[in-house]
Amino acid sequence: MKIKEIKGRVLKVPRFPYRWRDGFPRAPAERDAFLLQVIAENGVEGHCIVTRRGEELGRQTASLLKPLMVGENALDREKIWQRLWDVGRMGTGIVEALGAFDVALWDLAAKAAGVPLYKHLGAYRDKVPAYASTFTQETVEDYEPLARDCVERGYKAIKLHGFGDVQKDIEACRLVRETVGDDIELMLDASAAYTYEEALWAGRELEKLNFYWFEEPMRDYETTGLQELHRRLEIHLCVAETGWDSLYDVANHIAQKTGRMIHSTWYRKGGITGLLKIAHTCEAFGMMVQLHHGEIPMIHTGCAIKNSKYVEILVPEEGAHLCLTFPPIVPDEEGCVRPPEGPGLGYELDWDEIEGCTVAEV
Repeated sequence: MKIKEIKGRVLKVPRFPYRWRDGFPRAPAERDAFLLQVIAENGVEGHCIVTRRGEELGRQTASLLKPLMVGENALDREKIWQRLWDVGRMGTGIVEALGAFDVALWDLAAKAAGVPLYKHLGAYRDKVPAYASTFTQETVEDYEPLARDCVERGYKAIKLHGFGDVQKDIEACRLVRETVGDDIELMLDASAAYTYEEALWAGRELEKLNFYWFEEPMRDYETTGLQELHRRLEIHLCVAETGWDSLYDVANHIAQKTGRMIHSTWYRKGGITGLLKIAHTCEAFGMMVQLHHGEIPMIHTGCAIKNSKYVEILVPEEGAHLCLTFPPIVPDEEGCVRPPEGPGLGYELDWDEIEGCTVAEV
């Protein structure tokens, strides 16, 4: 099943305002998104929507994917992954292009087989627990109504993105624990804001609050500090989200014992193929891989692996629901989300919206 054509569209999609921790720029009014289309000679089409760095992905599609991949067999995913991974030495933009291309190839293959992607991957389950992942709020007090709303809408777990001020972050954590009680699982993502000393104090406070994990307390490359933090804390450290080196970066974190959980997503780690490599490596070491937000491809992947407890869903869910014809995926009464049941990724693109948002084609 040879690849006949590769196309892409740079999309400028309006989005609601939000922010991450102090010191980070606020999100712009438009999302720089990208739609990648891979068409086989038999007419089957796989695609991937990427919600960030669309202009860069357009350049990588034109300069890398089209010249190297047209004419390749779309089912030779491992061969293609290894080839593009080797080229990926030239920069993170290439790794992002590999991730999107890999998702599109899996979508294409599952469509050709006539089954949902998670079935094609080898299903372990047909739904996966989801946690609500917050944006940074304006004040500590704003986390109370947000937490109540998440619980009312079915989430059994919530992850806070804080301010980057360790004292305020722990205040927000205390408030949310008081608000939701002991039956809701809670996590904190510090977005690498803390010094080692701050992270050690915060970790001990989170242990008192019975938080499940403590994510990215420091930059992921600070492996010596993370190793010592992991040794001195009981709470699970969730690490390795921000590295671009897929399985190989994760292997270094495992070897250096920087945490108990690996946080991964398809667009940073080499697509679904990269995610599966990471998940199976973690499984061999008795570790969990936690699935970073990455929209519907992550839900399919979460249904195909055993050693992941949750998939991350940003709230409000509409923020990642780009150019699709059906409503955003939300949790059921058990706090779980299900992948679409159509072939491949299982959803239909809203071509009217795509046409209206397209600013460039490659």
